[in-house]
Amino acid sequence: MNRSKLNGFGWSEAAVVATCQQKGGVGKTFLTLSVADQFEQMGYRVLALDLDPQANLTEALQPDARPELTINDVLVGDRSRGGEVIPGSMRDAISDAAPQWGTMRYVPAELALAAREQDQLLGREFRIREALDGVKGDYDVVLIDCPPSLGQLTISSLVAADYALLVTEPRAASVQGLAEMTGTLASVRKHFNPSLRTAGIIVNRHRESSSDRREQLGYLREDYGDRILEPILHEREVVPQAYSAARPLSSFKSKSKDITGPLGELTDQIIATFRKDAKS
Repeated sequence: MNRSKLNGFGWSEAAVVATCQQKGGVGKTFLTLSVADQFEQMGYRVLALDLDPQANLTEALQPDARPELTINDVLVGDRSRGGEVIPGSMRDAISDAAPQWGTMRYVPAELALAAREQDQLLGREFRIREALDGVKGDYDVVLIDCPPSLGQLTISSLVAADYALLVTEPRAASVQGLAEMTGTLASVRKHFNPSLRTAGIIVNRHRESSSDRREQLGYLREDYGDRILEPILHEREVVPQAYSAARPLSSFKSKSKDITGPLGELTDQIIATFRKDAKS
């Protein structure tokens, strides 16, 4: 590794993090956006990839954009070469996020991306990794917002990733989805990406007044131990407000401090993991 070209984490190129959960509706895209915003505010170069055909991350980062190229175009590949994905082709689809998101850049999604779940091309699991080849050196962190499923797009994202960042709610269905997701991580490590690590598990939308959520949180801590990142994120009214307005939580200033503060602590822990692993 060329030590003269290390980024702020001690890596020679971006740390790639796939934010994932098999169960939808747990706030995965919100977490991807919020962690990306934390990195950006710390001065890191951030690239966000929207791998969800619902394109919620795309709509948040650039609500009025009509991109010429999306991540779907990248994954379709070069038709003149049998659909081969050209190394570094992700760069062609990168766009600037709206001004409220600072210097963040992103690759948009579209509904047609859902068709990529059915791709049968040889080596389909490696297409995102190939498209990012040669691009990661331009950034400190690449965050991938995976779809809420265990399909081909999620698997390809995990094959491309250095880390999986898992998101759950303290609810029974989400806890079950987390268990299925951890099984998928083990399979991806075995067959495609042995160096894939877990950045941690973020518990979102906790409500201390709910006995059911307290019980499920207890199960999570019992089953996953120190893989649960602290602090736990509580439900806050400002979160849907920010999401609807396509603005980062940090732009709400004092109104969002009780959630941006914990998000900053969680991001610091993720960075500490990057730096620790870079030295090992």
